[in-house]
Amino acid sequence: MSIDRNPGLGRRLFLRMTTALFAAVGLPALGAGYARAADAAVGEVTKLRGQARAARQGKNVMLAEGTKVMSGDGVVTGPDARLKIQFLDGSTITLGENSKLNIDKAAFDGSGKRDIAATLLDGIVRSVVAKASQGSSFQMSSSLVTSAARSTEWIVSIKDHTTALIVLEGVVAAKGVGETLSDLPNAPVSKGVDLKATQGLAVGEPARSIGLDAKDIGHPIVWKTERVDKLKAATDF
Repeated sequence: MSIDRNPGLGRRLFLRMTTALFAAVGLPALGAGYARAADAAVGEVTKLRGQARAARQGKNVMLAEGTKVMSGDGVVTGPDARLKIQFLDGSTITLGENSKLNIDKAAFDGSGKRDIAATLLDGIVRSVVAKASQGSSFQMSSSLVTSAARSTEWIVSIKDHTTALIVLEGVVAAKGVGETLSDLPNAPVSKGVDLKATQGLAVGEPARSIGLDAKDIGHPIVWKTERVDKLKAATDF
C-alpha cells in the first residue's frame, strides 16, 4: 500500500535494502572483484514483474524490460517479483521473489560455444538451457551444490540454508560442494550424480523441514507433485 502511494519511496527503500544485502554477502562494489568483466552485454531482461536491480561495479541499476545485463552483475528481486533474463545463446534464467543471484561469467564465441556460470545466494531460479556446440557449459551453483547441463530445464531453490533442486526436462549433473562434502561424505551428491526429469535432491539443514527423511538428504528423489507445482509457481509470471 505504501509503495502504491509513493513509488519513489518504495524504490529508494528497495535500493537501500538490496545494497545492504549485497554488502553482507561480500558484494558491496562489484567493480573491485569483477573489474575484468567485459563491458559488452551478455543478455537482457525480457520480462519483469515488480522491482529488480543489478549491482554493477559499485552502482545500482534498476532493471526494466530491455535492460542489458553484464557478466559480474549481482541481481536482486523484490517482494512478489519475477525476473526473466535471456542470454545471447537463447538460454534463460527466471528468478522468483526476494532472490539474489550473481552472474559469475557469461562468455560466447562465434562457433556457438558458451560458458555460463551463476551463483544463487538466496531465493529461487529456474534455468532453461538452449542447445549449444560441443564443449559448452551452463552451471548454476549455491554454497552447497553445483548443477550443470548442456540442454535442459531445472529449478534451484535456497531456503533456511537448504538447497533443493528439481529437474523438469533433460539431465542435470549435480555435485556437492562446501559443507555438503563434510556433512554427507557418502551420499551420492558428494560424489556427483546425474538427475533425470522429475528427479531432484536437497542438501543442508534443515532439509527435513521441506519433507525429507534424513536418509534421503543428498540422494536422488522424486519430489511430490505438490512440491514440484509450488516450485514452478514461484518462477511463473
